[in-house]
Amino acid sequence: MQLRELKRLARALSIVAGCLLAIGAGFACLNYSFAEPLTRTSYDLPFVWRANLDTHEIVLVYLDEESAKQLQQPIDDIWNRSLHVPLLERLAKDGARLVVYDIIFDQPSPDAARDTAFASALQSSGKVILGGGLEIVQPMGGVKQERILAPLKTFRKAAAGWGIMVFRPVDADYAVRQLFTGTSDIPTGTWKAAEVLGAPATREPREASVQRWINYYGPKNTFSSINLAQALDPQGVPPGFFKDKIVLVGGRSAVGYLAAGRDEFGTPYSRGSHQFTSGLEIHATILLNLVRGEWLTRISNQKESAILILVGLIAGALAALRPSFAVVSALIVSFAIACLAFLFVWHRQVWFDWMVPAAIQMPLGLAWSVGSQYLLESRRRKELRRAFGFYLSPEMADKIADSDFDLKPGGKVVEVTVIFTDLESFTSITENLDPEEVTEILTSYFGQTTKCILENKGTIIKYIGDAVFAAWGAPIDDPQHAMRAVETACNLRCLSELVVHGKTLRTRVGIHSGKVLAGNLGSNYRFDYTMIGDAVNFASRLESLNKYLSTQVLISDAVRQQLGDGFITRQLGEFRVAGKTNSVIIHELLCRCGAESGEKQWIDVFEQGLSVFRAGEFKASRDYMTRTRELRGGSDGPSEFYLRKITDLEANGHHGDWTGIVQLSDK
Repeated sequence: MQLRELKRLARALSIVAGCLLAIGAGFACLNYSFAEPLTRTSYDLPFVWRANLDTHEIVLVYLDEESAKQLQQPIDDIWNRSLHVPLLERLAKDGARLVVYDIIFDQPSPDAARDTAFASALQSSGKVILGGGLEIVQPMGGVKQERILAPLKTFRKAAAGWGIMVFRPVDADYAVRQLFTGTSDIPTGTWKAAEVLGAPATREPREASVQRWINYYGPKNTFSSINLAQALDPQGVPPGFFKDKIVLVGGRSAVGYLAAGRDEFGTPYSRGSHQFTSGLEIHATILLNLVRGEWLTRISNQKESAILILVGLIAGALAALRPSFAVVSALIVSFAIACLAFLFVWHRQVWFDWMVPAAIQMPLGLAWSVGSQYLLESRRRKELRRAFGFYLSPEMADKIADSDFDLKPGGKVVEVTVIFTDLESFTSITENLDPEEVTEILTSYFGQTTKCILENKGTIIKYIGDAVFAAWGAPIDDPQHAMRAVETACNLRCLSELVVHGKTLRTRVGIHSGKVLAGNLGSNYRFDYTMIGDAVNFASRLESLNKYLSTQVLISDAVRQQLGDGFITRQLGEFRVAGKTNSVIIHELLCRCGAESGEKQWIDVFEQGLSVFRAGEFKASRDYMTRTRELRGGSDGPSEFYLRKITDLEANGHHGDWTGIVQLSDK
């Protein structure tokens, strides 16, 4: 009793320590910069798993390398400013809502007439927002300062407004996540554009109390875009293409003069793909966020702290569960946190640092849970795993080790599906081989057969000569035991094409479902997990019956009833095997549905022949069986079996009590 109380106390202390550890780790990640990659991941992942959103309001016009070639403009110098005059005229003619330039017109052109024409076009349009920039300067021996790069005064007066076109901050991975609205004096061009468009967001202070975060609509090239040459070409886009559109004009990174530095940035979609997005497209995203009022906000520190405490308590409580349950629970909680975070972003435009509880606290709590129970469980696990290592795959042996299986001699009655396999004509194939060659063939065959069984989570019970005895449903309960056994049989059929040392091996299989006595039916001195019962004997009989019917895989009606429509089978009739009072219906397993084609016609013919055979109409049955054999290319084992049977019955006669049941005298 005292020992039990000590165990309970140790378990309680383990839970408390786990809670404190998980909560402490959560707050450390929340408050220190080493966890910033997790924070960025928390922001990014909901976008990656979300479908692209509609961005039809905006069209991008790029000054790219292709345009430079077509318009004969320099790649690394200022383009002819007069090109923007026909662009603005085209946009005004089409009825564009607003034009936003991500180009800084802060220097006069060599030809003053070009600037005059551009200013006139700006004035005529009345719907143009110009971009400005920020430049970091450091006087000799002084402190770094920012200098505004504003458009020329002539242009500022002619335009509907202007603002700086920069991003702040740019994260360590060169991605833009926060929505920058400008300095204390100058708004961003996107904010100014939203203001001109009458966006409700611009009626609030630019410097809101809650930081705004960008709500991305999709990966690179989500927005509709063309280049400048297309926009200027009357045939480039159809008339009215820009009607009611917000048009952003800017350069790609290839056109170096258009940006003070790099003009492509990371987004949530850059994670893994490393595909960076143009600055113009990110400005378009920010502008659409402001126009629609659908930027993201991050929940408060108090709420994030509450989440960390709650999840920390859950993570610590994993120490009260068995390791397998703890793993499942941790996965479920982490998955639920991720789903909640995704839904918040997708439907509430709210995000939080969910990777800390999902990827740090819950795994840490799980590790603590497993570690704290390891010493108590390790010995029992080792004994169970060693005992079942000969019967099960490592994965299944681990499941047994995590269970309450009792190693003591004895068994219990369980519902299982049993398989027996052997090699057709094995004796004749090997009679002229040396024992070493026979051993090599058997080893190769058993290796591949065992792999098929273990991969489908079966239990190898015994090797008997050239036969394999396996089962599903025990020692680990499996509601799909019949389905897994039949899947294995389909795989074993492939071994019929196996050639080992020039010898072709054809695997025959019998499968039956029923109740057996399963357990350690050895002794205290030797562990021997096995199964005994009528279901085992009948599976062995089915395997032997293959040689009479010239089939490869036979299954009982008990198995067939559990399969549904996923497999192609044919009923072979009702048989009474030697030593049995009751007759049984037997089926041939042909393949998985979809694996072959053309079976339905000949199966229907065969089953019609079987039906009239049962009715005692042997002449009609012979015709159907002969037709089946022809449809199968001249050879079909069951049809030939029944043709022989019909010949015997006609020769020997049959009495009026004919039942259609085939009597088999041999085992």
